[in-house]
Amino acid sequence: MAAGKDKNAPKESFSDRLANQWRGFSEFMYDPNTKTVMGRSGKSWAKILIFYLFYYGFLAALFAVSISIVRGTLDEFTPTYQTRLQTPGVGVQPKIASNVEQTSDIFYTVPETAPDDNNVPYTRLVTQIQTFLEPYNASLQMDDNFRNCSDEEPMQLNQQFSGSEQMKSCAFNTSLLGPCGTYPYGYDVGKPCIYVKLNRIINWYPVGYTNISAAGSSSESMAPSLSSVLEKNGQTYKPNLMYTTCYGYTNDAKTDLGDDIKYYPESMGLPFSFYPYHGKQRQPSYLNPLVAVQLNSVKRGTKIDMACKVYAMNIQDNKDMGEGFFRFDLQID
Repeated sequence: MAAGKDKNAPKESFSDRLANQWRGFSEFMYDPNTKTVMGRSGKSWAKILIFYLFYYGFLAALFAVSISIVRGTLDEFTPTYQTRLQTPGVGVQPKIASNVEQTSDIFYTVPETAPDDNNVPYTRLVTQIQTFLEPYNASLQMDDNFRNCSDEEPMQLNQQFSGSEQMKSCAFNTSLLGPCGTYPYGYDVGKPCIYVKLNRIINWYPVGYTNISAAGSSSESMAPSLSSVLEKNGQTYKPNLMYTTCYGYTNDAKTDLGDDIKYYPESMGLPFSFYPYHGKQRQPSYLNPLVAVQLNSVKRGTKIDMACKVYAMNIQDNKDMGEGFFRFDLQID
């Protein structure tokens, strides 16, 4: 029969258990009899520390060498791979930051009386436009980083740069935007301005049309043909411009949007002379060219399904990817 615990033995008190545990832990941390720390002698600890010092030193060196090799294969000024960016997206302002408002639609109310500066019902929109247009102030484009470009000037292709040489950018200031360059940009009288641009893609450049008879019309964007846009606005096709238009996406929207739509600059186009864009390192002063569209006869109190499109032979309309045109709702109450 196995011997059991002696029932008559005195029970160990809590303080005794605690003292025994502390004594055991202390001996584990340092045993004066064997002169070991956590069960190892000083010589054993030295071997382990030397091993891991060399081991982690080797890993750090390997990581540093790998990063250096990868950086050596990269161009500081041009991405090695940008195959996912074949066509620039069309951007429209005002567009409130996504962390503030999860929509690209433009809804606002025109006040019956002139509002004071502290009580403007469309503050969020005009403030966004002010911030967006701030870099286009003429006073910020007076240095040698800018040059004057014309609508007739072709692109500067196949340029060669040396070292960290920077490229001048075409000047584009708010004086080109007519009434859409001045606060409050028509929002106070229900004639809002919308600003259309292309997103930046390094070394992308537009291709003009050789035949505009059927250019631009597609079932994706529902945009009118380029020839009808030019005819409606009394324009003659210039091969060095990417023409821009805003329109009603549906038949009802076309009626509600009205026909009184003005474009600034009056050429209605984004000049080819602004392209290609060479990247932030090579061209830090670059400004996207803009076309401002002022809607002067919008039907009040109606949500209008509309879109804005930029025309070029190598800008394809893709509804799923949001390429070639930008679609949103507009409502003015």
